[in-house]
Amino acid sequence: MKKYNDDYIDGRYVKPLIITDNFSLVGEHTGTIYIETGEFTLLGRLKGSLNIQKGATAEIIGKQQGSVSIEAGASVTVTGAIEGSATLERGGTLIIEEGAKLAGSLHNNGEVILRGAFGGAQSGEGNLIIEDTGYIKEPIVKDGSHYYYW
Repeated sequence: MKKYNDDYIDGRYVKPLIITDNFSLVGEHTGTIYIETGEFTLLGRLKGSLNIQKGATAEIIGKQQGSVSIEAGASVTVTGAIEGSATLERGGTLIIEEGAKLAGSLHNNGEVILRGAFGGAQSGEGNLIIEDTGYIKEPIVKDGSHYYYW
């Protein structure tokens, strides 16, 4: 079993949620979630990091407010929203469906299929494939800072 650090939230330590089977999150959760195996479905809101490990899958129907990390051999499909950074290892897959959005930085060494909206800084050596109604939202630049209005 892997060992994970606790989160420090509102002045107290909080153990991460570790998923080892199919699981749906309804309502709101604050803190880190590790998906070791199985299929994870976010129906509500996650205020924290989401780590999808090799062989696991996740579907974000609700709202992810925090970072998303996708390992090689893992995949995430978004029909809701990611409001935070996304990091993909080589062999990781992120699909942003029509009507969905990624509002945050993207470090992509895997493959991103964009059918919805993406707004944020980009880095990495992975593939970004824009399909159908997919688009990259351009920032408004004021005094050298980038702003995205959704």
